[in-house]
Amino acid sequence: MKRYVAPFISAIAVALVIVAFGFFYFLIFKEIPGTGLIQFIFIAVTFIAVGVLVTVLIQRIKEIKEGEEDDLGKY
Repeated sequence: MKRYVAPFISAIAVALVIVAFGFFYFLIFKEIPGTGLIQFIFIAVTFIAVGVLVTVLIQRIKEIKEGEEDDLGKY
């Protein structure tokens, strides 16, 4: 279980940064009239980025379960 802590912490930290930037840009463009499409794009990009992050985290957990703890050792 200790092997999974670092990937989870890293994924949560990166997800928080992505969501914070997405929310920040959403609030900025909320104040400018006529930017509904830009707001939608920022929200969509934020959700897509977090989705990709979750997918990568799942792949990393599968790699750890298969015994590939040190990926950099291959290169």
